[in-house]
Amino acid sequence: MATKIHAWSISIKLWLAMTLLILAVLGGLGFTLTWLFGDFYLQQKLNSLRSEAIEISARFAAVSDWNSRLNLLESLKLTSGTQLVLLDPQGNVIVISGSTSNQSIQNNLEWYPGGFVGGPISGLHRNLRPSDFFTEGNLKQVLAGQTISIKALPINGGAQAMLLAATPMGTDPVKGVVLLGSSPIPIQESIATFRRLILYASLIAVFLATAVSLFFAQHVTRPLGLMQRGAKRMAKGDFMPIQGVSSEDEIGELAEALNSMGESLKNHMAWLSQEKNLLQGILESISDAVVMLSCDGSIQYTNDSAKALWQDDEIEVKERKTQIADILQAIALREEQSEKNETVAIGIQVLQIVMAPMEEIEGICGHVAVLRDVTASLRAEKTRREFLASVTHELRTPLHLIQGYLEAIQDEVIPKDQQEEYIDLVLEEAKRLARLVQNLQEINWMERGQVLQPMAIDLEGFMLDIDQRFQGRAQELGVNLEVAKGSGELYANPDQLLQVFINLLDNALSHTPQGKTVRVFMVEEQNEVRLVVQDEGEGIPKEALPYIFDRFFRVNKARSRKDGGMGLGLAIVRQIVEAHGGNVRVESDMGKGTTFWICFPR
Repeated sequence: MATKIHAWSISIKLWLAMTLLILAVLGGLGFTLTWLFGDFYLQQKLNSLRSEAIEISARFAAVSDWNSRLNLLESLKLTSGTQLVLLDPQGNVIVISGSTSNQSIQNNLEWYPGGFVGGPISGLHRNLRPSDFFTEGNLKQVLAGQTISIKALPINGGAQAMLLAATPMGTDPVKGVVLLGSSPIPIQESIATFRRLILYASLIAVFLATAVSLFFAQHVTRPLGLMQRGAKRMAKGDFMPIQGVSSEDEIGELAEALNSMGESLKNHMAWLSQEKNLLQGILESISDAVVMLSCDGSIQYTNDSAKALWQDDEIEVKERKTQIADILQAIALREEQSEKNETVAIGIQVLQIVMAPMEEIEGICGHVAVLRDVTASLRAEKTRREFLASVTHELRTPLHLIQGYLEAIQDEVIPKDQQEEYIDLVLEEAKRLARLVQNLQEINWMERGQVLQPMAIDLEGFMLDIDQRFQGRAQELGVNLEVAKGSGELYANPDQLLQVFINLLDNALSHTPQGKTVRVFMVEEQNEVRLVVQDEGEGIPKEALPYIFDRFFRVNKARSRKDGGMGLGLAIVRQIVEAHGGNVRVESDMGKGTTFWICFPR
């Protein structure tokens, strides 16, 4: 389980800020002083060597022969830790005097009559001398009349450096080179000592600053911590006053202000809760949908009835919500300031909308809309009218034909040899009236729960019977009918089950174009049997799918009347299937076809 990382407290932050500030100041100051001190001390030493070399060179140049110069060299007093090397113009060592160590060895001359340029003598090792650091480039600079002062590394390699100062002895021509060398170790030791002093002082300062800043931070932040916990309690609805802050400074005044604010919030929240509960109770008790729009037309509030308008099984349908919101916004943007009434149709749903503007109070403005779903009442009225019109039409047409043919036979308008043909037409119209009455009786029968005695049906024989009954009709329409082989048994009423397939296949064959296929097959599950009728017809619009099993509902009313249908076939299918404890559902894609699933329990 992941561990929650807590943020640092303000006291820790104050302590760290002060400590880091002191560390940064002391560290930066110490680094700067050490760097400046080391550079300054090194430069001073080089300048000192340079001046000393120039002075010795001037004194040597004033003497004409080397014996006098050697005598003068014996009387010279070199600076402690400085070694003098005389070189001839070719860079050969003539004489060495003094030592680079702090032990002063005066008048200790080493004479090299044959010349010597670095390295061991006769295989014996020796200490490094200034000439070991003096390169040919340095020699050329000095012979050119320049005086140099440098920090150099040994020519033959090594880590220990030496401070050098070289100057020419005499001019036109140069009689030799005066080379002074000194070890930088004393300077480095002084710098190291200075750094240790800075470090010790910094550590002492940091320790003192830590103690003082920690005490100060805790003293300052303790009341803030109490107020923070009190503010969190208030945010959760606990408005108890903050205790433990007794200072009379700004922090104490802040604590008093928080306590006063908490008391005020407590009273205000109680009043708001009462008002909210009252308003919520009123709005939720209204069966109509209530929607509140802001000034820009966005939805600010909806009751449960309004949410049901754009929810399908408690899942929000964004397209439908957007469509309703756009309609409300269009109504709200109209210039009328009074109440607005509108009736709109969204798909097959009809909404009656009443909208009124809200008075602007404290910057809050907008509109309140009440939406009432009048689809059911309008559809019921429409169904009643369509039922009367359909029944009137279905009764009038065959009755007129029957009356006309019978009157023509009675008046001997139709010859006797043709009367039998017209009598057959009268009989067909009478049968059509009988089917209409029979369909209405079956629906009424199913609604009263009166079901014929069920029995075991052999599905193999039943599917074969379906194939034989409808192959002729399918061939007449130019439609391919594929009926799969059945298996097993189904406990149901055979006449009613046959009626289900008659209604479904009649619709499927009528709405499937020539050359397309209608399929009938079954799917066996452990607890149920699914019978499927699938066509490749024109399909059913998505918005009509919830209503196709309603009585008198017709997707294509003109075509239904032409074919003589009244929108009762699918209603009878649903009544029969539900009477057997099953269910029926439909899937359809426009232009691809429709599939009916009839599910019966085993």
